[in-house]
Amino acid sequence: MSEPREELYELLALRSTEGWSRSESQQATELMARYPEVEAEDFERAAAALHLAMIGPTEPLQRELEGKLIAAGRRFVAESDPGRQRSPRGRAGSLKASGWWAAAAVLALAVIGWWPQMKQARRATPPEIVVTGPTLETLLEEPGTQQLTWSATEDVTATRAAGEVVWNNDRQAGFMRFSGLEANDPTDFQYQLWIFDRTRDERYPVDGGVFDVRADSLEVIVPIYARVPIGEPYLFAVTVEPPGGVVVSTRERIALVAQPL
Repeated sequence: MSEPREELYELLALRSTEGWSRSESQQATELMARYPEVEAEDFERAAAALHLAMIGPTEPLQRELEGKLIAAGRRFVAESDPGRQRSPRGRAGSLKASGWWAAAAVLALAVIGWWPQMKQARRATPPEIVVTGPTLETLLEEPGTQQLTWSATEDVTATRAAGEVVWNNDRQAGFMRFSGLEANDPTDFQYQLWIFDRTRDERYPVDGGVFDVRADSLEVIVPIYARVPIGEPYLFAVTVEPPGGVVVSTRERIALVAQPL
């Protein structure tokens, strides 16, 4: 059986990748009160580092610097004690969350070296996209479907924006409709949807997907792809983020919001 501290590490890692259920949130709250020295935020930083590694750097690294980073990562792994990395048992004091952050950062740097090959492979063999679930038209006819009007903020991308969110919580399916939302260059920035759920920590809304708006689009319809099940949504928000989106948004640029009545 896992020790309580190990259970807390597992719960924090789960929140960073999939989110919590209500019972998991309550359990984590109790464990964090018991182990205040564990830095929960570092698990989010670790997830963000790995996410950044997978979407690739925005600018190519110089060959010399790239080689040094990869070599440093290999040395770190070679010199680490695997037993100590896997479990905090038998160690004096606690396993600091900063250790998780350091390990994740090294992995991120190593992936930078693999990225060009991964990127080339993706271009050569694009994945087949299979669309399943209800269409916007059929979802609007189903009981329990909500239509929420977008409210624009003062962000420059939303000056003339309007539209709605169509969401059915029983089906865990939805769509966004926009008109007048500023077109974006995907290499400059992208839009990202966040769903705030009363059953989860409000600091970590659920990622609803990254999307673009083309310059020639009069109306844009975007399906919602929530990363984890939504319990009780109370706010939908569209933010402006770097290419590829983010794991945890700073919310510095919120373009649109919509709330159930």
